[in-house]
Amino acid sequence: MSKTQEKVQAKIAERDDYLKEQAESNWKNAQLKAALAKTELDLAVDTFKDLNTEMTEEQIKATEEQVQLQYARIEEFLMSEKDKYLERMGIQAD
Repeated sequence: MSKTQEKVQAKIAERDDYLKEQAESNWKNAQLKAALAKTELDLAVDTFKDLNTEMTEEQIKATEEQVQLQYARIEEFLMSEKDKYLERMGIQAD
């Protein structure tokens, strides 16, 4: 292999390492974002439980549906980010 080819291969390897580091960083940030959103939602649920006695049955049901929807959105976000991470790392998602 010529020196030029070696330099090109080294640059490609360097770029690949950088992209993998970026993918790992993005995945960690996504996990933190999802954890924060879940924590905030958990706090909102606790507040809801405290106010539950002051709400009508219809309000309680609507609020519970919204809470479940928000938990599902957090899960969807995290799974989407996981798929992106695995793709960037060259790992096949199940």
